[in-house]
Amino acid sequence: MVTSQKHPNTASNAMERAHRAAVSEPPPSTIASPDYADAFEVTRTPTDQRSAEQWARDGFERLPVTMRRPLLLIHRWVLGFRLGPWGSPEHVLGWRIVTSEPELLHLEARSPLLSGHMVWRLHPERLVMTTFLQYEMRRSASMVWAVIGNIHRGGGPYLLNLAAGRCSQPTSRRPPR
Repeated sequence: MVTSQKHPNTASNAMERAHRAAVSEPPPSTIASPDYADAFEVTRTPTDQRSAEQWARDGFERLPVTMRRPLLLIHRWVLGFRLGPWGSPEHVLGWRIVTSEPELLHLEARSPLLSGHMVWRLHPERLVMTTFLQYEMRRSASMVWAVIGNIHRGGGPYLLNLAAGRCSQPTSRRPPR
């Protein structure tokens, strides 16, 4: 678990950017021993009353279309995930909701190549997103993840910063009327 030396109520800590963290979340019961796991965390204000599910939806919905489309293509066509409908209340970014409680969201996506689990957990002053992968086709999945994993590790903090409202949204290039 990553801890901060800053006082949790200081303004500088409240605006801390998302970053990689140690994996402290236990893997879902459907994964005996994950082949891959990582975690990212972002600070949140104690007054933020959003559920873990709303944090996830806010992050994914705030992704610019220029990033969302390639993400969905990678999930469907490279990783082979069988995704559900984007706008479904039973799915987030097409990932099936396994559990949704105020402090916990567990998402799952499966393919013949690998099974993925995203766990979003709220703590009093931070949100942690943990990803677990189980390789179904060990050799192929590890080679694919060697490339795609770099995109994931770069995008994780960005996604959490979007959810926290700490990234500027692209603005229209049209002049105002």
